[in-house]
Formats: sequence, C-alpha cells, structure tokens
Amino acid sequence: MHELCATGHGQSEDQGSQPAAAATVTPTIPESRDRAVATLDSIQALRGLAAAYVLLYHSGLTLGTAHTPVLGWLTANVIKRGHVGVDVFFVISGFIIAWVAVLARPRPETPLSFVIRRCCRLAPPYWTMSIIHALLLNPVTPAVFAASLAFLPTSTGHAPYYGYPALYVGWSLNYEMAFYGAFALGLWLAGRRALWVVLALFVLFTLALPWWRFGAPVMDPAQGYPFAWPWVAMASNPLVLEFLLGCLLAWAYARWRHLLTRGAAWAMLAIGTGWFLASLPLVGPDFSLAGRGLPAAALLAGAVAAEHTGLLRVPRTLVWLGELSYALYLVHPTVIEGVKRLMPELTPDQYGLQLARFAIDAALALLLAMLLHRWVELPGIAAGRHWARRQG
Repeated sequence: MHELCATGHGQSEDQGSQPAAAATVTPTIPESRDRAVATLDSIQALRGLAAAYVLLYHSGLTLGTAHTPVLGWLTANVIKRGHVGVDVFFVISGFIIAWVAVLARPRPETPLSFVIRRCCRLAPPYWTMSIIHALLLNPVTPAVFAASLAFLPTSTGHAPYYGYPALYVGWSLNYEMAFYGAFALGLWLAGRRALWVVLALFVLFTLALPWWRFGAPVMDPAQGYPFAWPWVAMASNPLVLEFLLGCLLAWAYARWRHLLTRGAAWAMLAIGTGWFLASLPLVGPDFSLAGRGLPAAALLAGAVAAEHTGLLRVPRTLVWLGELSYALYLVHPTVIEGVKRLMPELTPDQYGLQLARFAIDAALALLLAMLLHRWVELPGIAAGRHWARRQG
C-alpha cells in the first residue's frame, strides 16, 4: 500500500539506472520522455490520490440521511468505496518492481540488493507506526505483534485480510512482502527472466494448487481458500494477481511504448479513467479482481501513456502528495482512531461536524506523514541504498 503501498513512494532509488537502459531499448524516444517510470509524475499522483482515498474511506465520513438522498448516494457509492486505493497500490507495485528491478536495467538487480532495498524501504516506517499504534490505541498479544512485524498473516479466515496486524492497514503490506519474496526468488532463479518465475508462482498458487486441493479456483478475493497455513491462504488469494497485472503493464510499456501516439494515449486515458470511475458505484463494495483490479490497471496504463506522450502535466501538489503516500497510508489509522476517541460520536445529519472532523483527520495525518517521511522513511531508503552497494 502499497512502495503500496510501498514499491516506490517517494523518489526512486533506481533513478540512476534508467537512462542507459532506455537508450538501448528505444533510442528514438527523447530523453525527457523516457525517464524512470518510478519518477513519473502520473504514478506519483496516483499513489497520492489512492492514499488520500483510503484515508477518506477510513475516516467514517457520512453525509447522507433520508432527507438528502444525493449525499447518501455519494457516501454509499463513492466514500465507502475507498478501499479501491489498495487495488491501485497493488497494480502500481507490480508495475514499478518489474520496471526498476528488471526491465529498465542493462542487468537485472541482484536478489540480495533487491531484498535489502525493499525491506529498508518498507519495514522501518511500518514498524514505527505499528509500535506507536499498539502502545497508544490497540494493544495486542505478543504473538500478534511479532507476526505484524514479520509481515505474516495470522488467520486462515476472513479473506482477504487473514487476520489484522497491530496496525490494521498492515494486512496489505503482508501481500507486498509476499510479492517481494516471489520477485526475489525470480531474480535468483532466472535473472532477467524473473517475470516468468513470478508468473509461474502466481499460476501455481492461485490456479494449480486450488484446483488440485479444492477442485476449482475462485476469483472472489473475499472467498479465498481454507488452507491450513495462513500464508498459503494469502498467497493463493486472487487478489495477488493484481501485482501480476502491474508486471504485465510494465512489460508491455517496455516493449511497445515507442509506438504510443497522442491519439492512442488520449483513448487509453479516457477509457481507463471512465472505467475506473464507473466501477466505483457499479461494482459491489468488496474487493474484486475483475471489478477493481482491471479498472485500476486501465487507469494506470492511461495515465502513464498520457504522460509519456506529453499529454498530461501533473500538478506539483499531487506529486508532493505521492511522495508522502506511503507515510500517509501508515499514519492515518492512528490519527483517525485517536481523533474519534477525543470527539463525541457524530450522527449523519451533523454535516458541519462530520466535515470538520474529516478536515482535522486529514490535516493531522498529513503533518504526521511529513514527519514519518522525513525522519524514518527517507533515512531507511538511504540506508538500504548504502547497504545494497556495500553488498556488491
């Protein structure tokens, strides 16, 4: 959530590796258009908007009553659909990891460097907020806390969450870490062909294993499979295929981006944006690979194509929000829960107080996110780069 959230929040650690690879693959593309995908403003903006949407969803903002059906529709079909931000994070994670670890490099990243840099990016901010949240608001058993810090699911039920960690949004980071593990294995076994290993692992866990064990695979992330081990249940959930969607988009972008025209980019952006927005009220409230993952992938493809061809200029405010997106994703549960405990319960017809509380949530979350980003996330990224270089 997702790099979620965490594949590349903030500036990319791989900026320096891109220009040479890009010149090799598509020498006819101007340098200004062929920057590292991890620094494309469109991706940063999507990260920031996804994190803000999850914050809106978790804030509990409720604007409708029986006398205001339009606001009620807005609450039920837009505000309460904010979990779709996780789908956007997962697709972006697949895209960015495939790009910076393999596709944009003259040589693929080594497995050790990959693991060091991703863990140093993902873990320190998450561990920090998990400790704070558990100490102040959500005391958990030592076993749950240890599993939280180890990025391990704790239950075989309640798909696709499989037990909430100490900081409840960490369930999505368990998927992130599992994806990183699959990709590291791919780099170790196949190097530049790591994507084939990732594809094989996804097919094995989400199709072959369920077919062998239960007779047929399911495509509903909320259903999942009753495996005995929580990590197998999570790895087999069809929600992991959203990472694969991102990987496939990155592969397609690397192979065919030189063929993109402004007209094609306009069409992709219009289709992706329209499909994503229409999916919010039209698809049920739960996660859905087809109803949530595919629209998120189409939105990402359209945004990247539009920026690549010069059609899209992203406001700097959204780029800044994207840099804070991982930190914002991590801090907002603590802020929202803390504010709720300090304020009285609000009814849906108290519109002014509802909006005021949301404004307080957003302001405090942004402030805390800036602090976490500056003092924990960025030092972790720098330490990961340094350590990875020392390992060769």
